[in-house]
Amino acid sequence: MQKDWKQDKITVDDGIELFYTRTGGDKPKLVLAHGLTDSGICWHQFASDLEADYDLIMYDAYGHGKSSRVDPEKRFDMVEDLHDLIEALELDKPGIIGHSMGGMTAAGYATKYPDKLSALVLEDPPISDLPFDEVSVKSTMEQWKHFNLSIKEKPIKEIINHQKKSAPNWEEAILQEWAIAKHNLDPVLYDHFPIREVDWRELVKAIEVPTLIVTGDNELGAIVTPKIGIEAVELMEKGEFGHISAAGHCVRYEQYQPYLTMVKLFLKRNLPV
Repeated sequence: MQKDWKQDKITVDDGIELFYTRTGGDKPKLVLAHGLTDSGICWHQFASDLEADYDLIMYDAYGHGKSSRVDPEKRFDMVEDLHDLIEALELDKPGIIGHSMGGMTAAGYATKYPDKLSALVLEDPPISDLPFDEVSVKSTMEQWKHFNLSIKEKPIKEIINHQKKSAPNWEEAILQEWAIAKHNLDPVLYDHFPIREVDWRELVKAIEVPTLIVTGDNELGAIVTPKIGIEAVELMEKGEFGHISAAGHCVRYEQYQPYLTMVKLFLKRNLPV
């Protein structure tokens, strides 16, 4: 993390605390929403390359990083958390970039608060035509919880070394923060994560701001297929679709420079400095 970046917490509705890192400056605002099991600071490489032109806010989602642990007595609504964060920091129509879970959060925010943002980037959001099976999803959540509990028992260095072997094309710069995020994740999250079927066509059709969907190769784990990506942007008022080869679900971790170039060009057109 850069020395002049600010870190703080804000309290949103229901007493939930959200931790964030901010690059700062009188520049266009850009909020970064991470994926499941990651944390805000996992965006640090990307933020370092954009901070000359943008004020970037990287926040930890509920149950992640240094944000509040999951309380079953409190709300679990990541869209409203994002809304409360933007309101509390008095961000005037920021751009929002979201990966995976963060992409769905960002898309949900864009549909509910269309006048509150300027542009949207969705990095491989989980939209597909696979049949929804609540039982199967709950089973998957239970498996992920057990995996997270097991990985917490391993030293950070061991987690990093394992990831280097299993994903040799991942960016070296993000591995430390990525591994720490696994230790910091609240496993209780999996017991209470909202499970609901989302009509992705109705979702994207309601997005009014310029939007870029970025995905990778399906055979490497990317969720969005070219067919769905193209259909999605055709349903949008101002949609663009970008495919980056040799990347899977975590596009920017696997093909960082192409991802950075694509997103910077999109932001230059839609969130000018």
